[in-house]
Amino acid sequence: MVKELNIALIGCGNWGKNIARNLHQMGSLACIYDINSKLSEELSHDHTLPTFELNKIFKDKNIKGIVIASPAKTHKDLAIKALKNNKDVFIEKPFCLSLPDAHKLSELATNKNRILMVGHLLNYHNAFIKMKELIKNGKIGVPKNIRANRLAMGTIRSEESVIYDLSAHDISMILSITEELPIDVNVQSIHHNNNVGPDAISVKLSFSKGVTALINSDWMCPYKEHKFSVIGTQGSLIFDDTKNWSEKLVYNPSFITSRNSIINAPIETIKIQENEPLEIELKEFIDCVYSRKDPLTDHNEALKVQTVMDMIDKKI
Repeated sequence: MVKELNIALIGCGNWGKNIARNLHQMGSLACIYDINSKLSEELSHDHTLPTFELNKIFKDKNIKGIVIASPAKTHKDLAIKALKNNKDVFIEKPFCLSLPDAHKLSELATNKNRILMVGHLLNYHNAFIKMKELIKNGKIGVPKNIRANRLAMGTIRSEESVIYDLSAHDISMILSITEELPIDVNVQSIHHNNNVGPDAISVKLSFSKGVTALINSDWMCPYKEHKFSVIGTQGSLIFDDTKNWSEKLVYNPSFITSRNSIINAPIETIKIQENEPLEIELKEFIDCVYSRKDPLTDHNEALKVQTVMDMIDKKI
């Protein structure tokens, strides 16, 4: 049972509304703010919540945590103010837009002994949790290759590239499996609509233990594909988030032998319990505020993701 906690939400856009719904259902949403007063007024009306000015949110001693769901360019400054006012902080991805800023936030959270969590949502998805469990138990043998495709005709952001908008999710999951940073990065990119970085990227990450990862992120694609696969010496696990829950995670026992012959076997569906990852993620934040334990996706994990995004950025 998650305890109630006074949390302020900064940012009332489309994703902020989902956060507000979950926090309100938990009895933990104390107040909201958005620079666009129309958005905050609408959300205030929907949940019968007060709207606070930013300075009041930072100074109010009754507010124990702040969730930042505002545009990425605002994350750093808002988080610094929150941490300096001794608030625990949850930041929606991306953590921030530069590696130096990420280091600054991580160091500040450590020095202030504050919880700083980042919304790498898919770590809280039951399909990915089950996938990691099966990999650990040897279901696919030794992992050799990871493939992550996150493609759609999506929102073209003007202040962050597809790396920070889409690839952050897959990088977080890849690092969770490999448990190490890549030693080499190769990148191909396409620039059509965005003036701060690529609209589509294809990335190869190479790791010291021999695992490779291929990432394709694209917000110009005419079809939607959110698929994350791990290929091992004894088969593959495929997490397809566009499927119904009964089909989201499958095991393909087929594999290539050491003599390059193919062993084929029927695909098996892996049973998983349906959950709302955002709800689990926010419960983790609240639990960590009370227990003072480090969240699964804390600022140290986020710093590793930011490091890989920076490595990719430097290759473009």
